[in-house]
Amino acid sequence: MTKRRFFYLWCLLVVAIFLPSFLPVNNAVYQVIAGYDSSRWAHFLAYVSVAAIPVAAWKRRPLILLSLLPEMISVAFQISRAHASGPFLRSQNVGADLFGLAAGILLGLNLRMIRKSGRSIENVSSVPSDLEIS
Repeated sequence: MTKRRFFYLWCLLVVAIFLPSFLPVNNAVYQVIAGYDSSRWAHFLAYVSVAAIPVAAWKRRPLILLSLLPEMISVAFQISRAHASGPFLRSQNVGADLFGLAAGILLGLNLRMIRKSGRSIENVSSVPSDLEIS
């Protein structure tokens, strides 16, 4: 369970991103989360989290690329829904979603680089071999 905690967190965040997209506006559940769904900052932070987790924690590149698919589907769904039914509040968050996705990828790459540099520092001996005192 502890090894897969980031995967479970990522799945929970993906569901949280998709849930408001599929709920009708007059639904009681949507009324509870409407304040968060209309917030550009909430969208930005959700997409940063969903993009940063796989980039920072997962090792295989195909899995990382596959993990970005739900975010792109969500953005495409919001854009297509806006064109089909006319402009409404949800389509205004697409910019925040795309910037959050880009920021999440950059954050994940930075976290991965920091983690790798931390490992390489632990593997280096305290005294270099060519400067050893005899």
